[in-house]
Amino acid sequence: MSVFKLNRRSVVKGVSAVVAGVVTAVGFSTLVVSAQAESLRVYVPSDPASIDPAYWGTSVDGYLMFNVMPRLASPVVGDEWVLENDIAESVDLSDPKNIKFTLKKGLQWANGYGEITTEDVKYSYERHLDEKVGSYIASEFDALDHVEIVDKYTGIIRLKYAAIPMWNATLGWYGGTIISKKEAEEHDGTIPVQPKATYGPYTFAEFAPGERMVLKAYDGWYGPKPEYDEIVMIPVGDANAAEVAYAAGEIDFMTSTSTAPDQLREQHGDNAVIEVRPSVDYTWIGINMRHPKLTDIRVRKAIQLGIDIPTVLAASYEGMDVPQATGFAAPGVIGYRPSTPIKYDPDAARALIQEAGAEGMTIELSHANYANRLTQSQIIQVNLAEIGLNVEINAMDESTYWDVSSVPPDERALTLKGWFGGPEAMYVLQTFTEDQYGAWNWAGYSSPEYDALLEKAWGVADDTERGEIYIQMQALLEESGAFLYLDNGPAVIMYRPGIVPGTLPDGRPQFAYFKKK
Repeated sequence: MSVFKLNRRSVVKGVSAVVAGVVTAVGFSTLVVSAQAESLRVYVPSDPASIDPAYWGTSVDGYLMFNVMPRLASPVVGDEWVLENDIAESVDLSDPKNIKFTLKKGLQWANGYGEITTEDVKYSYERHLDEKVGSYIASEFDALDHVEIVDKYTGIIRLKYAAIPMWNATLGWYGGTIISKKEAEEHDGTIPVQPKATYGPYTFAEFAPGERMVLKAYDGWYGPKPEYDEIVMIPVGDANAAEVAYAAGEIDFMTSTSTAPDQLREQHGDNAVIEVRPSVDYTWIGINMRHPKLTDIRVRKAIQLGIDIPTVLAASYEGMDVPQATGFAAPGVIGYRPSTPIKYDPDAARALIQEAGAEGMTIELSHANYANRLTQSQIIQVNLAEIGLNVEINAMDESTYWDVSSVPPDERALTLKGWFGGPEAMYVLQTFTEDQYGAWNWAGYSSPEYDALLEKAWGVADDTERGEIYIQMQALLEESGAFLYLDNGPAVIMYRPGIVPGTLPDGRPQFAYFKKK
């Protein structure tokens, strides 16, 4: 077992005036029959885009990957970040270049796809190295040489070099999700949005795009039978509408968009339990250094200096004291950076814009369409207008925004986004390499010095020493003018009093562990 430890939005207003219209518009009445079963109704911001680990991108994808698909080891519910064996019976991490594992025997993919074997593990990992697959997370597997099959249940993950963080940052996280080789080969090397070959506490029962996705308990799962027979995931693109739906009794659990938990408690009274959880996630602005309007570092530096981050955070997290982030590692995460030199300085920013001859230039700022993102982008728009830049805001549906094929990489100028965090900074830092431009490196960053530090960090066993390298890497990113760190905002979850939620420390739901009081 590997262990790592750590000791989100706007308030709904005028609920009574809009409940009827919203509920009809999003079609919640279609859920009445389903909700009468042993169902847990969960708000999600969109339909899934893909739960194929090579192409996933949305929060919904992440929910599904952790509830219907397996890994050798997975994070478990509780107040601390802990990895425990999932489909692995045992894992030997004593040799950082050769990770030996043995699978639990008899685990069956759903819908007759056969037993999970080392063939599936080998296929799942090595496909990220195949250029024909075009995995968006290929960089997470740079250290992988191959997976050696010893027998049906035992294998050895052979690495090119001692990649110490790979267990925590990849194999036990989203990238380590294992898929059925048989089903993938039926679909030209990928898996559909709703795969048949799942393995987890739940499997797919129904998918009505824009209305619901229903999961049913899988009786072939090795763990205890979940208390909820089915999970009804309800996509609501407007976060305020989701909170209205909760007030109308149509949703049981949600990650709230409210930035004022005390107001939520007052608003919902005894009908809701509100919890604020510490987050390892991060919000940041990518300033694409390859966009035609942002190739001049003076413009990028001006944008960094011209955004009043404390005001952005105060407006978008009202009621909570959320400090400015210093990098991609939250406090307590390996690689946490104690400070940042970036401070709001509109005069210096304005001078840089004038020096670069960029006054009056118009640039686009895109983000997923959440209420707090819109609040943040509007303040940023005002800030940058004050230094001579015009900002056009493009609020996009979540699944479209995160679809890396939907917008050519050179057309993404400024991007305001929140990313899932992980147990250590390597989880995100491995993204900012040349081969990831066009995938997740939307800032267009590339640096030999950075790459050398990245390579060095993989082989450092001492957490403190490895963390110091991560700190250097985050400083290089910031110095390029292509990154502006905003926050590691807390997560606010809201649920019915009759529920005991099973979640990871930051509130991400693990449906099999939800209980009824």
